[in-house]
Amino acid sequence: MGDWTEQQLLFALHEAQGIGWHTIHSLRERIGMIALHHWLDRSVQHWFDLGLKPSIAERLAAQFRSERLEQRLIVTEQQEIEWISILDDEYPFLLKETAQPPWIIYGKGDWDILSETSIAMVGTRNPTVYGKKVAGMLAEQLTQAGFIVVSGLAKGIDAASHEGALKQGRTVAVMGTPFTHIYPPEHRVLAEKIAANGIVISEYPLDTPSHPGLFPRRNRIIAGLTLGTVVVEADDRSGALITSDSALEASRDVFAVPGPITSPKSKGTFRLLKQGAKPVATASDIVEEYSGWLTMVPSPYNNETVDSILEEPLTDEEQRMYELISEQEASFDELLLRSGVPFAELHHILLSLQLKKRIREAQGAVYCSVWM
Repeated sequence: MGDWTEQQLLFALHEAQGIGWHTIHSLRERIGMIALHHWLDRSVQHWFDLGLKPSIAERLAAQFRSERLEQRLIVTEQQEIEWISILDDEYPFLLKETAQPPWIIYGKGDWDILSETSIAMVGTRNPTVYGKKVAGMLAEQLTQAGFIVVSGLAKGIDAASHEGALKQGRTVAVMGTPFTHIYPPEHRVLAEKIAANGIVISEYPLDTPSHPGLFPRRNRIIAGLTLGTVVVEADDRSGALITSDSALEASRDVFAVPGPITSPKSKGTFRLLKQGAKPVATASDIVEEYSGWLTMVPSPYNNETVDSILEEPLTDEEQRMYELISEQEASFDELLLRSGVPFAELHHILLSLQLKKRIREAQGAVYCSVWM
C-alpha cells in the first residue's frame, strides 16, 4: 500500500466511476495527496465519516482500492496508452494555469509537443468550401511558422486544421471521448496519423460511456493548451464558441476569420468580431502577435521572414483577380463589375488573396496589392 506514488493515487481517484473533477478537488483540499495513501482500501464508513455523501462514499470504498488501481494501470498499458498527472513535471504549464485543468491526461504520441507554442483552431462541423480551405491553409502556414495547431478531431474545420498542419509538421488532437471510442469513427486513421506526428489526448478513462456532454468539457482543454483560439467558421450555436469562451476565461486571445455576411456559418465569427475578437486575414496576423513566444521554441522557420513563410501559389482565378487589383485598386462592387465573377465566388477569392498576403483592404474599403 505504501509503494504507490502520489501520481498513481491521483490516477486511481480519476479512474473511479462517478467521481468527478470537483470531488477530487474537494478530497485534495481535505486530505492532501501525501496523506491520500492512508485512505486506500478504506471502508464506506471511513469515507462517510469524512463528511462525504453516501453515494460518493460507496463509490470510493468500492473503487479506490489497491487491486483496482493495479488492474486499471495494466489495462491502460495493454491499450498502449500513456498518461500523466497534474503532479508531473511534463504537465503542460499553460493548461495548469486554467480554472479546471484535468487531473489526468491520457495520450498517444509525443508528450513534449504539449509544452510548445500552440494555437487552437476550431469551427463548425459542417463548413463551407471556403471555411475548409481557409482552415487548412492557415493551419499549414502556422505550423510552418513554428506553431503547434491544436484542435478537436471533429468533422469539418477541426479535421481540415489537423490535415493542414500535418502537411508541414505536427499537430495535437484533443478528443471528447475515451481512446476506446474514437469519434467520429471515420477519423480513426487521422487520429493514428496525428499520434505518429504529434499527439492525441483525452481526459476520459477508457471505460467512460460516450455521450454528447463530454464534448463541451474538452473544449476548455483545447483553449487551455494554447496562447489563443482561432475560430474559422461558426454559426450562432456552434460548439466552437464554447472554446472561444473558455479561451477568454483563461485570459487567452480569441481570433476570428471574417466570412461572407450572407452565410449562416459566419454569424458566430461575426459576433466574436463585434465583441472584440482579433480579425485574421492572413496567418501573419497571428504570427506577429506571438513573435516573442516563437523564439522560445526551436524551429527551422524562426529565422525566416513571415513573408517567405506565407508565400503560396495562386489559382488561375486568384491570379486573374490579383492582376486586376494590381492594375488599379478597386472596391468590392467595382471588382464585381470589372471581373464578372459571382458575388460569393469573388468574396472567396478576395479573402484567399488576403490570406496569401497578396492583397490588402486599404482605407475606404478598397482592395489593393500589398506592393501598392
